[in-house]
Amino acid sequence: MLVLHRRASRRRARAAATAEALALLHDLGPTAPAGGPLADRGGVLWVELPERHLAEAVTRLPRLGYSTAVDLVVAVPAGRGRAAGSRGAASPGSRSRGAGARARERDPRWRLVRLHTEDPAGHREQAPDRRAFLIEAGDGSVRPVRGYRGDGQTLGRRGLPVCDARLLVNLVAPAGPGLLVDPFAGVGGVALAARVAGWTAVTADRDPALRHGLSHLGAAHLVADARRLPVRPGSVDAVATEPPYDPAVGPLAADALAEVARLLRPGGATAWLCAAWQAPGLRAAAAALGLTAALDTPVDRKGTPVVALAWRNPV
Repeated sequence: MLVLHRRASRRRARAAATAEALALLHDLGPTAPAGGPLADRGGVLWVELPERHLAEAVTRLPRLGYSTAVDLVVAVPAGRGRAAGSRGAASPGSRSRGAGARARERDPRWRLVRLHTEDPAGHREQAPDRRAFLIEAGDGSVRPVRGYRGDGQTLGRRGLPVCDARLLVNLVAPAGPGLLVDPFAGVGGVALAARVAGWTAVTADRDPALRHGLSHLGAAHLVADARRLPVRPGSVDAVATEPPYDPAVGPLAADALAEVARLLRPGGATAWLCAAWQAPGLRAAAAALGLTAALDTPVDRKGTPVVALAWRNPV
């Protein structure tokens, strides 16, 4: 059993974090039990998978978005003393020795071994407000801008947080890796996460000023409307995206989902983070298009109510 510690800023998004972990490990036989060690503390979830797949699972854990640390529950053989169990609470060099010892005190039958701890500095360097992005100015010059976050509108949300970009990419993991398209690419957070996960990422955005920055992040970039993408039908394995949140865009997200359904191959997957007001339109569009729901859960993103949605295209 694995114990996943949820990100503090997404602590309420347990359903999304669980779905992310199960999708990331989809081919390793994962299940999500309702309870387990450290349940009294909160902020954790549990995933069980066959021991033979543990080594492969460990290689994927650094790609998690909504979980920042993962422990392995190790059984303590009967007859072992409390002190002996505590001494093995963590692997050499891990930060979980204290957590393992505390867990051992609660139940002498098991201890915790830290498998993964997120690198805060590395995560921070990938954040939109830290990395440089090429922007075309009004005079036609191209210059790197650090911390570019879009048009400045409160609901523009072009600068997708790293953890949310990873969530979206992980939710479509069962369909890949293969060709992944982000039709509302913004500053390219999804493309970066997709590239790390082994996808061939294609970005699209109707704003031509973004084309220089986005062309450096994926395999290709399209200056195009998300509702009319110059991509062959049925040629895309997955779509992961966050549409603009501003109510002024109207039914843009739902219209774009129809285009996504055209692009997805049978068995393909799509994942969206949308504003709460956009969710009903997306649900209705998905139902009309015959997409199969895989996730529909609210996410409180620092006070901004959003919804994580995912669908599969029937085979």
